[in-house]
Amino acid sequence: MYETELSILKGLYRKGTFDSPFYRKLVNDENCFNDYDSFQKIPFMRKEHLRNTTVMQRTTTPVDDIYGFFSSSGTTGAKTFYAYSNEDKKIHELFVRRFFNSLGISNKDIGAIMAPVDTGVMAHTMMWQFTTMGASYVNCPEPSPENMIDTCENVPVTTIATRPSVVSGIMYDGDLCQRANKSNVNKLILGGGYLSEERRKLLEHVWGANCYNLLGTSEMFGPMAAECPKKEGLHYPQEYIMIEVLDPITYNPVAPGNWGIAVYTSLWHKGFPLLRYWTDDLVMIMEEACTCGCGMPRIKHKGRFLDSIKMDDRYISPDEIEDLLFSEGAIGEWKMIKEDNVITLLTETQNAFDEDVVRNELKKLLKHPVHIQRLNPFELNFDGHECRSVSYTHLTLPTILLV
Repeated sequence: MYETELSILKGLYRKGTFDSPFYRKLVNDENCFNDYDSFQKIPFMRKEHLRNTTVMQRTTTPVDDIYGFFSSSGTTGAKTFYAYSNEDKKIHELFVRRFFNSLGISNKDIGAIMAPVDTGVMAHTMMWQFTTMGASYVNCPEPSPENMIDTCENVPVTTIATRPSVVSGIMYDGDLCQRANKSNVNKLILGGGYLSEERRKLLEHVWGANCYNLLGTSEMFGPMAAECPKKEGLHYPQEYIMIEVLDPITYNPVAPGNWGIAVYTSLWHKGFPLLRYWTDDLVMIMEEACTCGCGMPRIKHKGRFLDSIKMDDRYISPDEIEDLLFSEGAIGEWKMIKEDNVITLLTETQNAFDEDVVRNELKKLLKHPVHIQRLNPFELNFDGHECRSVSYTHLTLPTILLV
């Protein structure tokens, strides 16, 4: 298992890729890469480990070969900075060309980046995606629904890059939806959050555009898996990225075709190498070849494990809940609160929907009664990072709503 990847990693070890203060504590012998049993003994890398080290403790790249320093979003804690090398930039451009060529993005396109431009890597990689393809772009650093539409009406934007939650912001306003549909936008490139099939249908209808999903992390330097025009899973370049899919409880590999947690390892001399980086991504390796014919392997992605709601010995993923809500007309941002033995659905939907039907369908899915509480648009202030499902044991519901 993973013989090719482990051979690459052993070569990187000999090259000095892991000869940094951070990695010397984790990897002190190339025999760690002899076989998968040996590799599994390497501890997982987690976000909290990164926050306890400085950016220069995690890299072997000399300063004159560093392209730049960028950070995580900082929404779940202090920002963590990463060093990206010139080689990283080249690999990123290779990823982008593979993914975006298949979508037909070219120098005839005009991109719109609907994201704050700060130290975070997300907006910067969006810019590079367009410039790599020879396309021009416009920034919309404060992407309120009104600002998004104003940008697309003032500039003939053809492709929007942002989070699913951001581009969904117009769904509460019929006038904005009509203006979006009349715009030149024909492609939505969405990352930084899971994309349920029902939300995709909504966005494609509202915007009159094809909607494609990307999967990436700040630590990997942007996108690492993306959909092709078939929209049947996310392709990833296996010569550059190793993906383990592990059971979240036992940490053992799951059988092919089963869901587990994605653990990423980078396979090039990266400015900040990733070695068994434990994410919260719920993924499944797809066994069948894609009918697009590109030959790259695929994964399915259905959100974050922490977004799942635990019911007895089962975990219900956010895409299952969202597909149910949207299909029954409860269209809007939402959050599930589980406090002791009480489950409450908070929904911003402004649509008329049958609450009894939704309650009954949720009860079938969760095997537990659910209360429904309606909120005003944007009251949840959901940005794609916050957990969809939250469990509390000792707080009262009024306290929860203030958090």
